[in-house]
Amino acid sequence: MRLGILGVCVLLFPLLAFAFPFGGQIGTIVPCYNNAIYANLGPPIGGPYIWTPSTRTYQFGPPRASGQWLLGLASAPYYCVVSIDPVIVWPGTHIDMMGSSGPSSPSRPTTDTNFGLGTGLGSGSGTAPSPLPGSSTSNTGRIGNVVISEVFHTVDSVHGTDPQNEWIELYNGALTPISLAGWSLSNSSSGAAITIPGDVIIPAGKFAILTSSSLTKSKWSIPADAQVILISSPIGGGLARAGDAVFLKGSTKNTIVDSVSWGSNTTAFTPAAPSVQSGHSVGRKTLSQDTNTASDWADIVTPTPGR
Repeated sequence: MRLGILGVCVLLFPLLAFAFPFGGQIGTIVPCYNNAIYANLGPPIGGPYIWTPSTRTYQFGPPRASGQWLLGLASAPYYCVVSIDPVIVWPGTHIDMMGSSGPSSPSRPTTDTNFGLGTGLGSGSGTAPSPLPGSSTSNTGRIGNVVISEVFHTVDSVHGTDPQNEWIELYNGALTPISLAGWSLSNSSSGAAITIPGDVIIPAGKFAILTSSSLTKSKWSIPADAQVILISSPIGGGLARAGDAVFLKGSTKNTIVDSVSWGSNTTAFTPAAPSVQSGHSVGRKTLSQDTNTASDWADIVTPTPGR
């Protein structure tokens, strides 16, 4: 009798018949080029799981943000195409059916709903909730995405010439490498964006320093595991000391992955981060949370590129 019932289940629900339960809090979440969403979950039954349009999805929709809880059934191996140039593929398990903790889970407004990695997810309008730029604190104890972590826009004579030796530090707080192919940087006053070189991949937990001058590296003690990336010119012709903003955008046009504004500029958030003196930088207080407010930022008297 039991075998007969199992046979009926296999005929009617072939995927669910071989499915197993899973559930946990999202630590890393990445939209895939193959119209899927990769979510690496923590306990109690964690691991890499992949949502697809064929997933039977209940209340609150697909996975959306680090810190969100997922619960459901998964079955067969599946793959997330993270990057197509170069080709980067992450394995996982296909999610057959699931529900989530919903919009009350940690999320970050005004960010890229595609994380700049494709057009198969969302509208690309840059409105919340977003996937990877999205947590206050993930279960790994650090930001689960790429963020702007420090901005040196007040170049003093010891550290070069303004604006050529300005630099922007990016931090990858995800658990996996992130390709910045097609990403760009811009500021508040200039509409022109500076494209980040397409071969840049930031390893998990590492930094990249972006500057327009090859001499910048010699002006600082930058750790060997931090990349120094040359961009074509100073952002916006130079960042304004009294007040400006920096926007990190994904490969999908006009979608913002992260941003910061300081001084008199409130484009990214209100109030803005503090304005700083010559030779100082504006930097994140911690790499374990991102509230998208000025409280994340501080005046760094001794800048720390790559740390």
